[in-house]
Amino acid sequence: MNVVAEITLESLRQHDVGSLERYGECLRNTFEAHPPPFSAAWYGDQFREMARNREWFANIIVGNASTEGWGSGKLWYLAGKTPDDAVSALIQQHAMDEARHSRMYQSMVERIFPGTVTEALRAEFKTLAPIYRFGDKPERLVPYTGQDILDNLLQMNVAEIRTLVNQLIARPVLMTYCPADARERLTRMLDRLMWDESRHVGYTARLIDDALATRDGDFIRDLAPTRIIQLNELTLEEVGRARANPQTAFA
Repeated sequence: MNVVAEITLESLRQHDVGSLERYGECLRNTFEAHPPPFSAAWYGDQFREMARNREWFANIIVGNASTEGWGSGKLWYLAGKTPDDAVSALIQQHAMDEARHSRMYQSMVERIFPGTVTEALRAEFKTLAPIYRFGDKPERLVPYTGQDILDNLLQMNVAEIRTLVNQLIARPVLMTYCPADARERLTRMLDRLMWDESRHVGYTARLIDDALATRDGDFIRDLAPTRIIQLNELTLEEVGRARANPQTAFA
């Protein structure tokens, strides 16, 4: 039994996404065959050890802001390439969430390490995430094929699971560094982040579960091991680079 697979499936119970039996079987089989580094004890231990360095940890939060902003733009593009209007709308909302998350991480830096954000960094923050306004829609582009969309959903799903784990690991460190008068606000922000990330795992899981019942089921089952292996390799590379360039790790 892979603990991250079980934590993931348990976290989805709070969202109205159905039983996800097919998805659950695929997730368990894939994570059992190719255990993610972020499901191992050493992963959390190494994060906590490196997080003892305040500057390193502050850079991690800035890195998260950058990663979420970059991801928002990629999702907005994907929404424009998705021909199914309902699925496109879900991805569009995901993109808007990521842009908001980027700004939440920016706010965290100022709350947890008051006085450390320079005017130059504040100016950089303004460039990290797109600004979406009410009624904004992505440009309609030449659509991806159905299997291209499923591949993207699969990659998003496992990446969001890793993000969920990273948030669980980082939360106690964030609370430890946070000044007492800012902890209540930080707790609300972290709760919202966890809710959003599990919702993102949930909607992609539901779409994958639906597709597993169609002729695309074998395509997903064949591709899932490749995508988790690739994420595992990327994770190990990022952890290896973490000391030299913290903005590439644990985001």
